[in-house]
Amino acid sequence: MATSKRERRKKLSKPYPSFPLTAHNNGQWCKKICGKVCFFGVWDDPKEALERYLREAADLHAARQPSVATLPSDMATVKDVCNHYLTYQLERAESGEISFRWFEDTRSTIQDFGRYVSSGQPVSNLMPDNFRR
Repeated sequence: MATSKRERRKKLSKPYPSFPLTAHNNGQWCKKICGKVCFFGVWDDPKEALERYLREAADLHAARQPSVATLPSDMATVKDVCNHYLTYQLERAESGEISFRWFEDTRSTIQDFGRYVSSGQPVSNLMPDNFRR
């Protein structure tokens, strides 16, 4: 018999009673912090999810983006992406594809954007509102 679309995957129970995270229907461990649901890792690895929660908890409970020191080293930050884009634009300016004036305008805009969204936060945290404003 085929499963209906309405039938949900059975939620996983907590690994132990005092485990601070909850199993979300999307297959990840989560916790509601400051009115926002934050995800910390997949059900298959509750230990890693807990470690991530403990690294980021102080910042999240203070309504701050997790500091760069608490982010995994392989996670791209806004600063990383902005620097990569500006390097590409500089190469275009040096080859004559765009003017140096255009590059400077781009650099200024990217710098303002980085200050606005906090350049140390992970790119994955950016939302459409960050670009709309």
